[in-house]
Amino acid sequence: MKLVLFCDYGLDDAAATVDALLHAQKDGYDEAELVAVGGNVPADVALVNAKKLVANLNFPHLPVKIVDTSMIGQPAEYLKEIHGGDGMGDLFEEHEPPCETVPFSAWQKEGGEFDLLSLGPMTLVPFALGKKPRKFVFMGGNIAEEPNFRGYEFNHALNRAAFSECVKYPHVAITMDTCRHPLLNLREEEIGDGDLMHRIVNRAREMTFRSGEKGCYIWDDIAVKYLRHPDWFDVFQRSDRDGNLLSVASYVYGKKYLEIIGE
Repeated sequence: MKLVLFCDYGLDDAAATVDALLHAQKDGYDEAELVAVGGNVPADVALVNAKKLVANLNFPHLPVKIVDTSMIGQPAEYLKEIHGGDGMGDLFEEHEPPCETVPFSAWQKEGGEFDLLSLGPMTLVPFALGKKPRKFVFMGGNIAEEPNFRGYEFNHALNRAAFSECVKYPHVAITMDTCRHPLLNLREEEIGDGDLMHRIVNRAREMTFRSGEKGCYIWDDIAVKYLRHPDWFDVFQRSDRDGNLLSVASYVYGKKYLEIIGE
């Protein structure tokens, strides 16, 4: 069983990847595939960041494969004020990771059972959904919360057509409504740099003060938390402003993010 993550490698993608890989073997996976896509950064920068992250993993983890999508045109921003100069917090030096990197065209031909986490714009996600994942969880969209990019949640805004196509498949959506929960807001928390996960989360918090964000939420990691602990959430159906019917997760566990960061 494979775990496939589509990530536009900003800071919350990095935190989500570390969290997922830290627990992946325990969760029954035997391989992880990190598909680096455009979004928070262009796809070629996301690829560099994926490699840097894997090269700096300092804990035992299952085999990892990185998927290069940089040859495919994708909408992207370069949100340096939120994610730092390199798009991933400027935490890591560039190193080649001890893992295989394959082009997206080769990855599309692979088979096998997998669960899918989409943590960036949906531009290339339909190709993965065509391979029929066992589970499909994504971070994106909003129902009632104030949007953060051009009238929409960022991942939705960058490719509304792909988003609308993808949500026709069975899914659970970790929306802005899911993440903007008072217990998940880290802005007033003291985090520290005890391990890799805390280092990344701490940098994300630091960047919220520089960028003027009103709260600090590790958006993409909440999707990992849902995949690992669906009992921490209720799921309900609502339509968004484009008429997409979303199965939205609502956090009900009752613990602060720092209490669940390693769970």
